[in-house]
Amino acid sequence: MSGPAADPRPFWVRWGSREWAFLLLQLFLGLRLLVAGVSKFHGSDGLSFSHFYGQVLPALSQPFLENSLLPAWSLKLYLGVLPYGEILIGSGILVAGRNRVPLILAGLLYLSLAFGQMLIGGQSTVADIAIHLVLVVLALRLLEAGEGKAKA
Repeated sequence: MSGPAADPRPFWVRWGSREWAFLLLQLFLGLRLLVAGVSKFHGSDGLSFSHFYGQVLPALSQPFLENSLLPAWSLKLYLGVLPYGEILIGSGILVAGRNRVPLILAGLLYLSLAFGQMLIGGQSTVADIAIHLVLVVLALRLLEAGEGKAKA
């Protein structure tokens, strides 16, 4: 007894619009987070931790310290781990295949970034972040629809 024969055609021929849409979203979201995280370490001397901790972190912290009710220690902790989280989540999205965990983490990260911008009145930035959040939700829906199709 043998199961159904595997389709010998290459994946780029077999894939439908849903698979291509998910791949494109996955690549965009993964690269967006990866580049956002790595660029925080990029200065005039190339990539360096001293650039992030000496220049970027204080610049990111200042608006929140002036306009937010958040305690300084929580702000420094969040912003201190932010680029590492962006790099890990972005890499996870790129290499995880059809796994929802990195996408959910990306959605939570975008939600936390939007919350921070809401606290300081950055409404246009909140709208930009919301677009990324919608893309994460769309990727999750495409993933769910693909799982439903595979079970049928």
